[in-house]
Amino acid sequence: MTVGVVVVVVLNLGVLLLSQSDTQPQGRTLPSTIDSVSPGPGELARLQDTITADLRDDLTGVLVLDGQEVPEDQLDRVVPLAEVSFRPGSDKDLARFEPGLHNVAVYYWPQGKERPTRPGVYSWSFRAGA
Repeated sequence: MTVGVVVVVVLNLGVLLLSQSDTQPQGRTLPSTIDSVSPGPGELARLQDTITADLRDDLTGVLVLDGQEVPEDQLDRVVPLAEVSFRPGSDKDLARFEPGLHNVAVYYWPQGKERPTRPGVYSWSFRAGA
């Protein structure tokens, strides 16, 4: 009987700790306007991985990579899900990421509205490697 009680207590404690754990990379939380980004902050990506920002569903935005805005015709969008992404390729300004650190920013604003002069912004960095 005592062993059973101890097992139940340990299992409940494990469930409680897992539900309270921080699963964001490096303990960094995203603003409420951003559902997710990929690659995540500090993550290692391949040289031709896709960069994605999944915004709150009523927003739209653009990506800025290493200080250069990705041209609109090179972005991929899933408008109903408010996802904006970029994948390097031979038909793009950037064929592949250079190995090393890269900085990304997503500038965002409400869908159906003009881009404001000071849109919301979230930025992060990732590393690219072979």
